[in-house]
Amino acid sequence: MNMNAVADQILEFLNTKHLRVYRNKAPKEVDFPYMVYKVESVMNTMPSEDLYLYIDIYEDINKSVRVMEDLADSIDNELNQKIINTDTLNLYFDREARQYINSEELVGTHLINLRYVIRAYFK
Repeated sequence: MNMNAVADQILEFLNTKHLRVYRNKAPKEVDFPYMVYKVESVMNTMPSEDLYLYIDIYEDINKSVRVMEDLADSIDNELNQKIINTDTLNLYFDREARQYINSEELVGTHLINLRYVIRAYFK
């Protein structure tokens, strides 16, 4: 399995949606809104592998949630049930959850979390 190849394909897609996209962790000083994505291995289901993709969209608590909701809609409208084929892998995305986490749980930010199950076939 090549997790970097999967992450690269996801980054390529997310970069078409927004300029500030980070893998695993955002820098300490970053302008809102921004996204952080993470890919985790869930289960080896030979000949494929099931992965989780987490996409967190952050916005300043003093701003409307409309921009981040529109961004989440744009991502989900294209990513849910999307198939990505490359020379080295095939990926199928299926949304498992979309949730808004309120500002009481976070300090100074709004958050929308998108979670997808990816069925990955490596060539």
